[in-house]
Amino acid sequence: MDIFYIVRHAEKQKGDFYNPYLRHQDEPITENGRRSAERLWSFFCKRNISAVYISEYLRTAQTAEFVAGQLGISPVIDRRLNEIDNGVIEGMSDEELQATYPEVWIGYRLRDHDFRFPEGETGAEAQKRIVELLEEKRLVHPSENVLFVCHEGLIRIMTCAIMGLPVYKRWNYKVDFCGIMEISYQPEYNNWKLIRFNNIVDQ
Repeated sequence: MDIFYIVRHAEKQKGDFYNPYLRHQDEPITENGRRSAERLWSFFCKRNISAVYISEYLRTAQTAEFVAGQLGISPVIDRRLNEIDNGVIEGMSDEELQATYPEVWIGYRLRDHDFRFPEGETGAEAQKRIVELLEEKRLVHPSENVLFVCHEGLIRIMTCAIMGLPVYKRWNYKVDFCGIMEISYQPEYNNWKLIRFNNIVDQ
């Protein structure tokens, strides 16, 4: 049975950590986040993880570092795990967004249709890349357990795909720092089954 574990990164620091390559803030995790990331080992130590994939963001690498080290696995970067690209609106206040990109503001407020972030992605585009990644890694890792560390927005979009919901329904989900989602592939139905969502390892 394929079991994939998708984990949101740990708590990130506040401040200006702009990464021109990513075109977004690339915050490291906090000390509290580091402790939370290390506690993930109590969950994964008996899960027989065979591979670890992370996004291009620093906080996913730092979150995966301890667990991957304990497993003796080098995390593999896959840009398809990057957060949904919100283009040029990052850092804008609600007032600035409403004035500059009213159509985006309407889509965000109504949450009843998909829309494109200016110079960024639509929800459907982000969903397409994450669904493609899951299918690819399912074939690469047959009957193996795999860990992915990525971002809240992308996890919510992935959940919509698994649950067969429109991508704009992603706003109805919340994923905590280091929240764990677990899915398994059902070959008889050619789809993924949601086993757990936003599981938090106790302190």
